Amino acid sequence: MIIPMSPAIHTLPAVDRLVSNVSAQKTAVVSEDGQKTGTFLDALIGLWDQAADAQAQKSADMINLMLGDTDNLEQIQMNIAKAEIATELFVNIKNAAVDAYNEIMRMSI
Repeated sequence: MIIPMSPAIHTLPAVDRLVSNVSAQKTAVVSEDGQKTGTFLDALIGLWDQAADAQAQKSADMINLMLGDTDNLEQIQMNIAKAEIATELFVNIKNAAVDAYNEIMRMSI
């Protein structure tokens, strides 16, 4: 059996370890009115998880399509588009965060 490889996102072991370590050490941020709020890191981890899940679904759909185990081409096309959009969103937000960090580092005190 030949398993096709996807050129898209593959989770990197180092990133997975980082995310799992941060999740284990995560403490909730409590706002003034006593409600728990998420942090920016929580949002990034959520985006990473969504992109990874979408890529996994896309890979499974591609394998099923190549093996002839599917009849729903519209769903496969939607899953492919969803994976591409999730990946693009994650990369754009990551780039904006890095640019903001670099701008903060350039500020004089």
